[in-house]
Amino acid sequence: MSTTEDRERLIELLNEELGLTPYESKAFIALLVHGPLSPLGVNQKSGIPRPRTYDVLNSLVGKGLLMEQPGRPPKYAAVDPRVGLERMIIKFEKRMHEEIEEKRKIADKLISLLSRIHARSRLEALEEENVWVTRRDSAFIARYCEAVRNIEKEFVVATPAGPPEKEVLEAVRHVLKKNKTVRVVRQITPDWTIEELNEYEELIRLGDQVRYLPYNGLRFAIFDKKDTVLVLSGEGAQLAIWISVHELAAILYDHFESLWKKGQPALPILRKLKEAKTQQ
Repeated sequence: MSTTEDRERLIELLNEELGLTPYESKAFIALLVHGPLSPLGVNQKSGIPRPRTYDVLNSLVGKGLLMEQPGRPPKYAAVDPRVGLERMIIKFEKRMHEEIEEKRKIADKLISLLSRIHARSRLEALEEENVWVTRRDSAFIARYCEAVRNIEKEFVVATPAGPPEKEVLEAVRHVLKKNKTVRVVRQITPDWTIEELNEYEELIRLGDQVRYLPYNGLRFAIFDKKDTVLVLSGEGAQLAIWISVHELAAILYDHFESLWKKGQPALPILRKLKEAKTQQ
């Protein structure tokens, strides 16, 4: 290693990126540079305190970065970094997976509890307010998906927009598997990606009833002929209006039915777009 600066940079990277302690990093680099060393040699070449040397070396052996050569005194040698660091990554991945699974279990318990609290507060709020206005952001998408999942019979949508978000697709899959009715009137355009076209075809196979219509009108959704969501586009933003007025839902539902009659099955158009893209 050419300079002290290079060595210090490697020590810093091992500390920050792989989680070694400063003493472990210094000992490991010393053994890589100088070859097998006794604990005293490691102390002299790395500069770590002598009382800590054995602890540091044993820790590195445990992490798979060093090999111990028995003797009086023993000697330590660095494992090929391609092997040693790969072992560390595998251990990290296993530990992270275990941590994620533990957090998932905790999150599942919290979701159950917090969802009940949220449902009670939402019902109380909806009883007091018939109209909600918000930006069409991630919070709105979460509530929208919740409403889709909770439909009793039917969910209908008319939209000139592009493909729906993955969260919405997942919510629709959920209700289709419960044999609820989902009907959509929408545009499907050449700017959709192959992945988006495939995901939408999957929904249709699951029972999503989709009709294609070159539609540039009002974007709306109706839940069980009760609640209505209107999405209005402004300057660089979209405004979502949630209206719990049955009379409005009935009017827009009739409008949806007229659009539905004008539409044509979307699957052949979707497949034609897919075929064109695969030939490009």
